[in-house]
Amino acid sequence: MERRSRLTPEREAEIYECVERLVREHGYENVTMQQIAAEAHTSTATLYRHWNGKPRLVVEAVRNRKPHPLEAVDTGSLRGDLVAGVGPMEHAAPGDHELMAGIHNAARSDADLAAAVREVMAAPIERAVETVIDRAIARGEIPPDPPGRRFVHELLLAPIAVRPMMTGKHPDSEYLTAYIDAVILPALGVRRDH
Repeated sequence: MERRSRLTPEREAEIYECVERLVREHGYENVTMQQIAAEAHTSTATLYRHWNGKPRLVVEAVRNRKPHPLEAVDTGSLRGDLVAGVGPMEHAAPGDHELMAGIHNAARSDADLAAAVREVMAAPIERAVETVIDRAIARGEIPPDPPGRRFVHELLLAPIAVRPMMTGKHPDSEYLTAYIDAVILPALGVRRDH
């Protein structure tokens, strides 16, 4: 989407910070564009012109703060990339998990929000995972058509989304590394000899 407004990166960052604070405090469903405009000292017209609505504004605000770590990693090995890419998830604040859970819950009944989540959050993660896998194939670490390739981006998110619900605990680095070794690498055709 081409943006016609003249917001500076600093001003965008201020608006994003305001949006995220409001969503954390009140929940996605309870925040309005009018409320965001008032808190951010801007007009609703500016917000709509720049983001086309609340779904995209909220999703871009969350993504702007913390791009997925897999997007910037290249350690030279598949396992190294995966461990480095999921490692920062251990340090995500519990509030981050609650924020994302709230957004994903709201997206179940809001088609525009669901589309924004897929486009702004999920698609870049999927591309990053594909890049990591393609590099591993090019290095000869895994077969050209790994059996679990199409599931890996979802599998990587599972410990973050499911473990807190099932156990009340967030995954730490030991858990995430063991998960990569036991689940992700075998899904990509890696057989570790112990």
